[in-house]
Amino acid sequence: MSKKYIWVLLAVLLCAGILWGYRYFTAVSYLSMLPSHPKVLAFVDWQRLSDENNMKEDDWQGLLPEGVDLMDTGIDWSEKSYAFISADEHVGLLVPVRDYNDLRAMFEGAAAKGICSGIEEYRGCSWTVYDGAWMIGFNSRALLVMGPGLGTDMDVLRREMMLCFKQDKDKSGMASPLYADLKGKDASLRMASELGVLPVVLGGEFLEDFSEQVVLRDGRICADVCFSSHGVAIETEFVSDNPELDKYFDRLTRIGGHLEGDFTGNVPSDALAWACINVDGSVLLDELRKNPVVRTLLLGLNMNVDADLIIKSIKGDVAVTVNAGAFQENTDVLLTARLADSEFLREADYWKESAAVRNGYLSFKDYGNNRFGVNVDGVQIYFGVQGKTLYVTPEMRLTEHVDGGNGRTLSTWNDRIVKSRLFLWMNLKKLLHQPETGAILRSSGAGEIGDDKLELFDAAVLHTADARRFTIELYTHEERNVLKDLLD
Repeated sequence: MSKKYIWVLLAVLLCAGILWGYRYFTAVSYLSMLPSHPKVLAFVDWQRLSDENNMKEDDWQGLLPEGVDLMDTGIDWSEKSYAFISADEHVGLLVPVRDYNDLRAMFEGAAAKGICSGIEEYRGCSWTVYDGAWMIGFNSRALLVMGPGLGTDMDVLRREMMLCFKQDKDKSGMASPLYADLKGKDASLRMASELGVLPVVLGGEFLEDFSEQVVLRDGRICADVCFSSHGVAIETEFVSDNPELDKYFDRLTRIGGHLEGDFTGNVPSDALAWACINVDGSVLLDELRKNPVVRTLLLGLNMNVDADLIIKSIKGDVAVTVNAGAFQENTDVLLTARLADSEFLREADYWKESAAVRNGYLSFKDYGNNRFGVNVDGVQIYFGVQGKTLYVTPEMRLTEHVDGGNGRTLSTWNDRIVKSRLFLWMNLKKLLHQPETGAILRSSGAGEIGDDKLELFDAAVLHTADARRFTIELYTHEERNVLKDLLD
């Protein structure tokens, strides 16, 4: 090879090295602006998300103000954008900048329309306030947004953001456990959060009573959002540096195994919801007794029926079906459970004797053939055993749906059901047209998604193969570009 070609090759390598170095150090510098000790951290890989979902530039325009072109924003869409909740519980956004002049021109145009305040220069960064509540700072490397704030809060926000612009990466969010969690898996859309930040889930305190020395809020949760032609899947995992939490999850796993799918054929086509869990009754009873509230409840139940013996007899799937009339009557619910044995039926005479001394507060009726009715202070419950299945329901007519059905309401999910330890299915097409659903959605925050967007989906499911991981899916039978439809 002649010297001429050697020098050309060295020049090409030098240019490639300079370009790589620029890209590397630019990436590091913008990531080092993540606030330290974030409580929630998430990223979007726009290029990967676009490739996975066949999205073009025009498909993203709905995310921007009217009249702003995606490629004229000055933002580097080839790099990841980050959202966060800071240690001071401010919501924020960090994105890399491709062209400072384009970015500044965009905000100058917005200021001229009264969308944001005029741009100010302060300590090497440009600043503006959007909608009177969101502080925006940017330079040639990054755009940082934090808020909301009012009045003097805006000065506090800017001081906090200035620290982000000047800090080393070792003191930034890059040094946090949440950032390490995000780096643990390639994804187009991923989130990591401290559990204590998330809304309190109904029953959360109840579960924590099982954990003795472990507080669930000490853990973290990671979630990947995946889009497909049939919906959206959110795959989540609990993570923690506390070995006691590992023992806690192991204990939850011992409560039961994978579902056997015994009751999937019994779900009516117009049912609103169905949930199933696999249970070893003896193990479950031991765990229930560790909870002081449940322990007291069991003592009260055992004065009337041998609740302990009934729970111990369960071994297999336990399912709850919520039928179409549940919102109107609050009684259209059926619980079924697979039994290892039905020895507790021998206690029926004792149940009658216990009811007889309750002075009308509790009444007990034996309908024969292992079928019973209990009325507790005006609340009617029917229960009994058919074959190896225990049923409990407020409606006598629902005892016809206890076992042996061959319905196909859940046929789409059969493979997932038998691979799960817990499975919850909700009929969105039915639920969204229930008068009471709107109030429930508003109280849960899901209403912010919009009914028109939820109408895209036929069902919502939650399933888990082990105690640490669970998946939430919004499903549509119709093939479609779900991400594009959600953005329209």
